[in-house]
Amino acid sequence: MTRSAHRLFLGLLVAALATALTATVGASPAHAQRHAAGPASMVARLTGPFAMNDTIGRFNIVGTDLGIMWDNGRGEILTAFGDTQSFNGWSLLYGELFYWRSNVLLRSTDRYLADGMTFTSHAGRPGHAKRLLKPNVKREVTIIPTAGVAANGKQYMTVMSVKRWDQPGIWTTNWSGLVVSDDNGENWRAVNAFRPNGGGNKKFQMGAFLKVGSTVYYYGTPDGRWGAVYLARVDEKDIENLGKWQYFSYGRWVPNNPGAATPVMSAPTGELSVAWNDYLGKYVSLASKDTGVILRTAQNPWGPWSSGELVVPSTNPYTGYAPYIHPWSKGRDLYFTYSVWVGYQVYLMRLPLKR
Repeated sequence: MTRSAHRLFLGLLVAALATALTATVGASPAHAQRHAAGPASMVARLTGPFAMNDTIGRFNIVGTDLGIMWDNGRGEILTAFGDTQSFNGWSLLYGELFYWRSNVLLRSTDRYLADGMTFTSHAGRPGHAKRLLKPNVKREVTIIPTAGVAANGKQYMTVMSVKRWDQPGIWTTNWSGLVVSDDNGENWRAVNAFRPNGGGNKKFQMGAFLKVGSTVYYYGTPDGRWGAVYLARVDEKDIENLGKWQYFSYGRWVPNNPGAATPVMSAPTGELSVAWNDYLGKYVSLASKDTGVILRTAQNPWGPWSSGELVVPSTNPYTGYAPYIHPWSKGRDLYFTYSVWVGYQVYLMRLPLKR
């Protein structure tokens, strides 16, 4: 068996074991209810050539992905993107058509999402959304944002250090870590809150934030899209201190031990987002799965979470991934960003809901 085939086999085995472990999650009759009134549909393309936003002219963004959103607490949505491409003549000297930078951030005050999402400003000089965090190319391929939250009057993101890209949907990280901005996302610095990719911290290499009052919940997954979902929490004042975090383990909270965390959502789940939905009166989650985008619901942040319903098939749009809920979604419509690999752009999607 080749190394790649062996890794794929291990990924599938881990997914099967995690699924078995969480077989009873969401098994109650109440969770049999379906909340999607129909499949999700594209509203607008947000980035790239001919998009509703002139991201080439205004931000020097030709192609990008992700679009992780959070409310900054000051009337803006901050949106972090992953690996970003633009035209740069110097890149041709290295045999590359596009100049590549790891991560950028755009801001929006647009509350009317039915016709798309307009970006109003960016981190960086005029005409150029700058790279937020520079990878060490000797140790990592890139640094990619995975979640964001406002806490303590500051902006926080979790990021992952990608060691290598493996098979589609499988990659290996060095670590995940917490970074902070004191100036609304313009500049970022690391805090001493790193999770090496090993032991219990392997369960929290990627994830999603949910803030309820002063409590910050973090839904973690291993690197890639094949793992289960684990849950941690901390009071926002202690967010930078990993020793203060607690982990959900068999229905109780265990302090300072990520290895004790047990799945709250089954595998395979990746690139998820979680939010409170006023219309349904429930917490909702969107996540990438092998079959497409899965919608799950729960009455509490820790669940039990429903087994999920398919709302975007993996074939339409083809090569889609990373559904991130817009925090200002209201009423019957759930809006989210969605990346498409073929063309390498980010779209705004709309999912109709029903009670």
